[in-house]
Amino acid sequence: MPEQQWKCRYAPSLGPLEDTPENIWGTEEYEFDIDDPTVFFGLYGFPDFYSLWRHKGKRAILWTGSDIRHFVDGYWLEEGGSSRLNPQGLADWINKYCESWVENEIEYQALKKWGIESKICPSFLGKIENYEISFKPGNKLYTSVSGDEFKLYGWDKINDLAEKNPDIEFHLYGTSHWFTTLSNVTVHGRVSKEEMNSEIKDMQGALRLTEFDGFSEIIAKSVLWGQWPVSLIEYQYMLKLSEIRNILDKNHPNIEGRDYYQNILNRYPWNQKLQ
Repeated sequence: MPEQQWKCRYAPSLGPLEDTPENIWGTEEYEFDIDDPTVFFGLYGFPDFYSLWRHKGKRAILWTGSDIRHFVDGYWLEEGGSSRLNPQGLADWINKYCESWVENEIEYQALKKWGIESKICPSFLGKIENYEISFKPGNKLYTSVSGDEFKLYGWDKINDLAEKNPDIEFHLYGTSHWFTTLSNVTVHGRVSKEEMNSEIKDMQGALRLTEFDGFSEIIAKSVLWGQWPVSLIEYQYMLKLSEIRNILDKNHPNIEGRDYYQNILNRYPWNQKLQ
């Protein structure tokens, strides 16, 4: 008997990504198919957990980073957060009945504190074959923010970094509500995905300043382009924040990093494209 088709329940809080699970993993959209194997992509609140709990078939979870913070803080049961669920009982149930996947060691350890065992594999919901090497030596780093959550995305560090590294250009995307007087910081505001990709593919690396995060899309795109991403979370074949000036000395593409991530991205049991 052929294996059942995996479904994917995409948490509404995730918002749009580079492409869709249907196109990249070959999963089908979840429509209350409670008996089919299903990956629950993101668990941001009690409605997401309730969908997981009521499911009867095989359950997998791909945690996305910020949903882990929501989980350990306790899901709200009413507006304002005055009534919350204790995460420990939910964690015990998840560990018993679900297979958890995370994208880095930071997430793995955060879940392990609550007794949830997980497997590590980074994801990228983009067509990897479309990201050819585009690296050229230079001095440009780029980063992005969701909404105005500047502290969460580490933008409070940018002016200081720019002052200490005047020969590096910092290109900021996602908002125009950011003020700087520094000549080496450019605020691009919110632009289309296509425009941003067109501009950043010719730069030298992504800059990701989140302390707790999944494997972000700008990091994935950067390394696939053969660039040298700079990340506060340590990853293989990427630069640490303390090594930010090394970007100026990189005169060749990050081939090892590109090959490494091409071989490990999206290696999930629900990825129908691997079969």
